[in-house]
Amino acid sequence: MNESSSEDHPELGEHPSGTLAIVGVFGIVFFLGWLFFYFVLFAGRGAITH
Repeated sequence: MNESSSEDHPELGEHPSGTLAIVGVFGIVFFLGWLFFYFVLFAGRGAITH
């Protein structure tokens, strides 16, 4: 087999170099959105009263 072909394709379990950064950015955006909804909408309305 051609030895250079194994260098062209990543092995199983590896990921492209920017994948972790993209996932981290989406996680931060999701977390900031959750904080916004919690503090601005839910906490701003106050406790549930009957």
